[in-house]
Amino acid sequence: MGKNLNKLLNEQLKVLDSAAQVLRDSYSRVTPLLKKDEELSVSEKESCEALIARFARLSDFLFQKTFRTIDQIELVDEGTGIDRLNRMEKRGIIKSASLWRELRELRNQIAHDYLIEKSDAVLRDSHQQTPELLNTVDSLYRYINQKGY
Repeated sequence: MGKNLNKLLNEQLKVLDSAAQVLRDSYSRVTPLLKKDEELSVSEKESCEALIARFARLSDFLFQKTFRTIDQIELVDEGTGIDRLNRMEKRGIIKSASLWRELRELRNQIAHDYLIEKSDAVLRDSHQQTPELLNTVDSLYRYINQKGY
């Protein structure tokens, strides 16, 4: 069982690498767009949509897949999502369980077809929280290397 879980974690890390890289790319493309005063072009709007979608996918993958796998490797009963976040905070993988609850709420807004009139706020929030999400990926790698998984 342990070898299978480590293999699963390694497969998840490959996906995580790709997801984090495309989110980084979107973040760097969108950052200057948020400073513009004029209307965004169609391709610029698509870049913004890509950031939002990639943000949601990466946060979901971390929460639903990778965090669960870490718990399974460490033989921890799953409990609730909040329990999982509290354990990740204790391990130093995430900075704050309460901040991650906010990230999950934002992800849920995105996943449940946020209203058009809220799209600017969702974009700003996704952009603002992207560094935290990417820092979590870095912290996760430090933790995994420290534990030797």
